Amino acid sequence: MSEDNRLLANALSSQIAAENSASTLFGLKGMALSPLAYAARVTRKNPCAFVLLLDQSFSMSSKMSNGISRAQVVTDIVNDMLENLIMKCQRDSIVREYFDVMVIGYGKTEGSQRVSFGWEGNLEGRSWVNISELKNNVYKTDVVATQKQMPWGLIPNTQTKKIWINPYSVANTPMKEALRLCREELLDWTAEHPESFPPMVFNITDGFPTDVATLKELVDSCEEIKKTGTDDGQTLLFNCLITDGVENILPSHGTALGFEGNDFHMSLYEGASFLPHELKKMASKVFGDERFVLGRTKGVILNSTASSLINLLTIGTMITLANVAD
Repeated sequence: MSEDNRLLANALSSQIAAENSASTLFGLKGMALSPLAYAARVTRKNPCAFVLLLDQSFSMSSKMSNGISRAQVVTDIVNDMLENLIMKCQRDSIVREYFDVMVIGYGKTEGSQRVSFGWEGNLEGRSWVNISELKNNVYKTDVVATQKQMPWGLIPNTQTKKIWINPYSVANTPMKEALRLCREELLDWTAEHPESFPPMVFNITDGFPTDVATLKELVDSCEEIKKTGTDDGQTLLFNCLITDGVENILPSHGTALGFEGNDFHMSLYEGASFLPHELKKMASKVFGDERFVLGRTKGVILNSTASSLINLLTIGTMITLANVAD
């Protein structure tokens, strides 16, 4: 363990110990006196920014438990989510612009283009894309063999899937650079949308960043993301690590975490945002676990399964749609 990483781990342990000694009553009083945040209504004038940072490094070619590569599983989930967003934002054949979506891929290539916006086809090179643009610029449509449940059993069936991004697993993991590009785009977006619900950023990765000398650089880059925001609150950053091992979903700050000895896990944990109350309630509903409401829940999943990634993204889309006002 490097000296910088050792200092980071010690600092995190001290912070957890300090929070354990604080009274629960004092914490509740502090929450009650805080100004109401993360309550802005989502409208066509004030949409929500939804950002996906996708690891496209070589290690994403590793297979998950279903025998499919991590890269393919993640892009399938993201494409399905985008298609669902279009359906949720459509009222009487009219698309309502409740979301601005950005996809940043990192590790697709070496050199100057190793971090880039992830859209394909007509949207290639674009940063922010609204719902109408998503609907009108599908990259391609695939026909997938599935099975359909009938009273007498399963029968062969087909399903069409719309594609906006493709899976890649090529080079290294320039996560810090991806976070930097994300921050630059968020600064511009929030300046134009000061009254919007705060942006939500989902960093989906399976490995250690290759463009940092110490893990403190990773934590600092995450902190810079969280310093951006709107009048309604700071940007919410979620870290999702797609790796094998015992899954740890949305751990609560100030409790025994079970991964204190893993510097990388601690960095992703420390870099993630605390969930505001309404998101904790939504997380409890989606994951079926009431504990998320009680503690200071962090927006991080370690050793995530595909279903937990789906649930994490669902929390973000559901809280936005629950705040729709027109």
